[in-house]
Amino acid sequence: MDQLLGSLLFSLILISLVVGAWAWVLALFRKGIMGLFGFDRVIVQQFENVLIYKDGDFERSLAPGACWIHGRNRQLIRIDLRPEVYRLGQGAISSDHFAINVLYVARAQISDPRASFETTKNYRDEIVVRLESVVKKVCSEKSRMQIQTNHQDFDDSARQAANLALRDIGCECVSFELLQADSTGAVAELDDRRVGFGPH
Repeated sequence: MDQLLGSLLFSLILISLVVGAWAWVLALFRKGIMGLFGFDRVIVQQFENVLIYKDGDFERSLAPGACWIHGRNRQLIRIDLRPEVYRLGQGAISSDHFAINVLYVARAQISDPRASFETTKNYRDEIVVRLESVVKKVCSEKSRMQIQTNHQDFDDSARQAANLALRDIGCECVSFELLQADSTGAVAELDDRRVGFGPH
């Protein structure tokens, strides 16, 4: 009886050793030698940046390529750095008090991944709001004729102002292009028509 129990115990120990060794071999093939020590291999694409947070605190960022990190208590945030296109239309008032409807295209991208992730919940919505504010301000500094006839000057002014406005959320305006600017009349005339004083 003792001999039978000893054989069973030996068999169980042998099976455990074989299973354990097989698990190590699988881990070695799947993760490499570093994987056996608790490290994970992270592939970072050329167009992205990966932020690493340990227990909720920022630790470091990973540049493009293959990296080994210790995976315990760490969160990885992938940030896409490719430019995004924003096609927007809005109304504004020129410096000579004309109502202007403008249509424009802006290309913006993340320049500081950590700032973009930590300062805004949705950086895209934030970019749209700030672009609209910038265009409103630039229009207020230029006459109707300047806006409608000198698109290049408007584009340069808007792009520079957008870069200043987007800097603190870790973004930048790569390009800005005014596509269309239509005047709907002087602001005073529009106000008079609303209250019924304009010509019929």
